[in-house]
Amino acid sequence: MARFAVVRLLQAIPVLLLLSVAVFVLLELAPGDPALRVLTSQGVEQPDQREVEALRARLGLDRPAWERYLRWLGDAARFDLGTSYVSREPVSSLLAERLPASVTLAAVTALVSAAIAIPLGTLAAVRRGLLDTVVRAGTLVFASAPSFWLSLVAIWLFSTELRWFPALADFSPRGIVLPAAVLSLRSLALVARLTRATVADALAMPHIPVARGRGLSESAVVIRHGLRNALVPIVTVLGLDFAALVAGAAVVETVFTYPGVGRLAVQAALAGDAPVVLGFVLVACTAVIIVNALVDILAGFLDPTIRQPGSRVA
Repeated sequence: MARFAVVRLLQAIPVLLLLSVAVFVLLELAPGDPALRVLTSQGVEQPDQREVEALRARLGLDRPAWERYLRWLGDAARFDLGTSYVSREPVSSLLAERLPASVTLAAVTALVSAAIAIPLGTLAAVRRGLLDTVVRAGTLVFASAPSFWLSLVAIWLFSTELRWFPALADFSPRGIVLPAAVLSLRSLALVARLTRATVADALAMPHIPVARGRGLSESAVVIRHGLRNALVPIVTVLGLDFAALVAGAAVVETVFTYPGVGRLAVQAALAGDAPVVLGFVLVACTAVIIVNALVDILAGFLDPTIRQPGSRVA
């Protein structure tokens, strides 16, 4: 198992390199002068050419692109992600300050989704009929609804009309409720649909009538032979969804002004703050890869056949 984990982590190195090159190239191809965008974001309405050139020289933007990338890569290998063009603070400090908020939001979302979706999907698989129809229709709606639209509806209903929660979220138990609820709707829908499908398939296996014939109660059959056999795909989806939420909840964080790394990355991209954007991509991709490896390890404990050579969960 240890060798399996080490191999998976080593496979991530070329992926991180390719992603960093792709993001760096996209930032280079973005229209406009990064120095001009930085000055504009700092409140300089009409900077003259001398100010722009001086800032380009100070930020190292007058050097060739390949030289700047290799310098950034060498610093990143020493866990130095550079300095923000706008705030002049270390990128690692900015990310470390915002990362706990994003991880907490993703963890709350994953826990709420699992606590509701797994029992709901299991009931829908067992009790075909009205409940199954309602679950499938509801999860389809929530999985298809845009997150920014759900965020605006949540702000209008629970903040403006009912005044239950603040419209501007913060890193507190009350402030995290609305963004976590909005993100949970999509995750809940995906996990519930997956649970329903996998449990239904497991209960259709030939050994299920044998288990019932041995005198097992229906709840024991469903839990021990249905839900247990469906745990591997459910755990896989929950783990990957958690990693995606840490890295990709930028829209919801921006709407609610939640102080997470996603909102930080959006602000950096609008300001042309390349070091922050590159640092965010590196940290986000690393988080996705690590969680993916941990999910594979956990799935290997749940199903030993996954540890066979050539086997892979996701």
